[in-house]
Amino acid sequence: MKRKLRENTGGEVNLQFKLLSAIGIIIIVSGHCYHGGISLAYEWFPTYSFNLALLVFISGYFYKPEHEEHFLKYIGKRAKRLVIPAYLWNIVYGLFVLLMSNFGYTIGADVNPYNLFLMPFVDGEAFLYNLGSWFVYPLFCVCVFNVLFRRMLRLVKLDNEYLITIIYLAVGIIGIQLSIDNATTGIKGLLLLLLRTMFFLPCFQFGRLYKAKLEQHDKLNSIAYFAIIFGVQLIILTFFKDLEYTPSKCSGFDNGFIVPYLTAITGIAFWLRVSKLLTPIIKNWKFIRLIADNTYSIMIHQMIGYMCVKWLFYLVSVLTPLFADFNVNSLKTSIWYYYLPNGLQQYGMLYLAGGIFVPILIKKLCDLAAKPIKKNLDNITFFRKLITNY
Repeated sequence: MKRKLRENTGGEVNLQFKLLSAIGIIIIVSGHCYHGGISLAYEWFPTYSFNLALLVFISGYFYKPEHEEHFLKYIGKRAKRLVIPAYLWNIVYGLFVLLMSNFGYTIGADVNPYNLFLMPFVDGEAFLYNLGSWFVYPLFCVCVFNVLFRRMLRLVKLDNEYLITIIYLAVGIIGIQLSIDNATTGIKGLLLLLLRTMFFLPCFQFGRLYKAKLEQHDKLNSIAYFAIIFGVQLIILTFFKDLEYTPSKCSGFDNGFIVPYLTAITGIAFWLRVSKLLTPIIKNWKFIRLIADNTYSIMIHQMIGYMCVKWLFYLVSVLTPLFADFNVNSLKTSIWYYYLPNGLQQYGMLYLAGGIFVPILIKKLCDLAAKPIKKNLDNITFFRKLITNY
């Protein structure tokens, strides 16, 4: 049974999907740092065979048909929630790249008008410290296309979830095939944004389909459920090599255009049931809520979290005899340099913690700084209304 509670505002909170969101972002962050030194069934469900599809699935789950009645308002809210903060943070990180260049750091692209203002939409990874923000723009495009397409289908009485799933899946398959066709030349610019969006579209619809049609029937015994999931995954692993691909570059689709969606479904299905089973145990655990409520910030700032861990290792290597093999040059030239004492990948746990809690700290500090500004704006609005009414 789905666990829910009431917020202070009176709205319902889906605890299962809060836990699923927390799991999803942990998988994303761990995928960038040696799996965080732990294994979360990655031998069966490789990280890059489903991780971003899971986050898009969650977004689709929370889509509401009512948005189609006020689609411009919905698009505006999505822009405010997704695009505008990522866009502003891109400018901040561009300035950060400029600042760090004075200390010998060469990480990040040139700071110029293109990379500051246009690059985020067509690439999103130029400044590297915020490379996770690339995900925001195709997700926004998916949201916009979905609400407009559904609005059109509603007008002609064809707003059927199964029909939409078939159409979106066809769009996604075409997107993967185009990615394969352009793999040798590389995919850049608006084409990259388009193909990212096309790939994510079915994943978004999987979430909506589950919410609207499948969730009410998701009552299969867990033993039988997992037997089916692991059986299907075993067949996939047997007949296809290297299930991982790179959504950010729309590359690595070596197994064709069907397998990526099969592995997305099996990975999502696995963690969906795991979260369902764990929810009654974890309940409304504040630690999980802290992570789940800050997935956006974690996605944007995870790389700077890793950097904080590296700077900590660097500081210790300067002040003590420890970590003498720390490579300062690599620290300043490669975002992907991770110092692992004695080569132990278990230290990935430190990077995982940094990639999660530094972004949460950034979010909390930003909220704190914005409080007086918001209060002043509210006061101005209040007095304007008072004068108008008078």
